[in-house]
Amino acid sequence: MQISTQIRHLGPSQAMIDNPLVSVIIPSYNHAQYIEYAIESVLAQTYPNIELIIVDDGSSDNSHEVIRKYEEHPQIRIILNKKNKGQSAVINQALAASSGKYIAILPSDDWFLPEKIALQVAKMEACDQEVGVVYAAGARYFEDTEETANVYLPVHTGWIARNLIEWGNFIYPVTPLYRRDVFDKVRPSEQFKAEGEAIHLRIAIHFRYEYVDAVVAIMRDHSYNIGKDATTLNEELAKHREWYFSLPELPDDIKALKKVSLLRLYRVKAMQLIIDRGEGKTGRINITKAFKLAPLDTLRRPKLVAAFMLSFLPRLWLISFKKIRRSELFSKAKF
Repeated sequence: MQISTQIRHLGPSQAMIDNPLVSVIIPSYNHAQYIEYAIESVLAQTYPNIELIIVDDGSSDNSHEVIRKYEEHPQIRIILNKKNKGQSAVINQALAASSGKYIAILPSDDWFLPEKIALQVAKMEACDQEVGVVYAAGARYFEDTEETANVYLPVHTGWIARNLIEWGNFIYPVTPLYRRDVFDKVRPSEQFKAEGEAIHLRIAIHFRYEYVDAVVAIMRDHSYNIGKDATTLNEELAKHREWYFSLPELPDDIKALKKVSLLRLYRVKAMQLIIDRGEGKTGRINITKAFKLAPLDTLRRPKLVAAFMLSFLPRLWLISFKKIRRSELFSKAKF
């Protein structure tokens, strides 16, 4: 995997006139071994008018040392927190320091492909102000096997709040480009350590979504992902969903989908926890919650019933099912 670090330079005035400023935010925490790759992927963009804001959230590894190498770069602003505030707070901190018409967020262990910003800005500029987010296709790099695979998810555009609730999240997390107006209206909630992609449930109430049919970014699957803390993430998602459906601004037709949303959340997280993470006990808790909400519906789902039985197996046995699960979601691709 190599990223070209050649940057196409335009004069400042030409870049500003022809290409609106894009603020790329990298929230950093204990990813010293990965963050340079993320930074270089931003500097390698073919789009010329970018500011990069890096906020490190009190890392205990040598992330600060790596980040400081870019202190003199004219496109980069660095903020180093002494104490850990959580991802939502860090993103809000970076948003306050940003100036771009458009915003992109890049986790410090992932990377952009060179045409990402150019493709999505072109799409956004062709849309009206109701469109607040342009997302795209993405891929996943598995550190354990060194494989890169396209991620196949359904595509929905327009007013997608109902689709997000009924299907689940299909916005590949590292791909969205946001209009600044989005974050003037909806900020990441700091009552959650990392609201993550769940924020789209709120954004989709106020803005339309569009899509670019191209792989624009790659997420890295490794043992240090925040998503690997299965129990904490599971609890946060459940709390977020309850909070979301209590929001006064939700339309009545969306509020009516609370049971549908919770059922899907419990089912999907159960499968991920048991098969992907080997977290049998936490997975069973989700299946039990789904059963209490809709007993017959839960029993009619053979994969869910099978996962419940498998959840009693030792963790190492459960992890062996991960490759089977992967094959259902990905196909191999080279970059």
